[in-house]
Amino acid sequence: MLKLQEINKDNWIDVILMCSGEDQQNRIFEKTIASNCLSIAQASIDDQWITRAIYDEDQLIGFTMYGHSDELEGYELCRLMINYHFQGKGYGKTALELIVEEMKKQTTDSEILVCFQPDNEHAKKLYERFGFKDTGRTIKGNVDELVYSFTFDR
Repeated sequence: MLKLQEINKDNWIDVILMCSGEDQQNRIFEKTIASNCLSIAQASIDDQWITRAIYDEDQLIGFTMYGHSDELEGYELCRLMINYHFQGKGYGKTALELIVEEMKKQTTDSEILVCFQPDNEHAKKLYERFGFKDTGRTIKGNVDELVYSFTFDR
């Protein structure tokens, strides 16, 4: 059973060592996502961001970061990363459900935004299957990213 846990002195090193692909180890910017190390650093200086480790029972399998984005002017799922050892096993879908439920409890908004690179077909498929819709917006960064929206009733 998946669960989200705070990142703390007992798990932070394991969290920053995870990556989305074997060839992405020890990189600040992975191919399609910022590293967990960069994300934790960002959250430590900007308290709008919440970071969580994703566990299957006691096995660390992933990382997420979410919070209010000034740039997007909304509540954003900024990072969702499943360690490459655990990809292709349905963890992304289950983790997304868990993260969205936690986000709903922590915001008064009725919309969650997510951004991803246009060539990240896995992310696009995951978010669209969940119900995220293309807003037609893009956000500027190292690579321009698509902005998708998931709306829900309060």
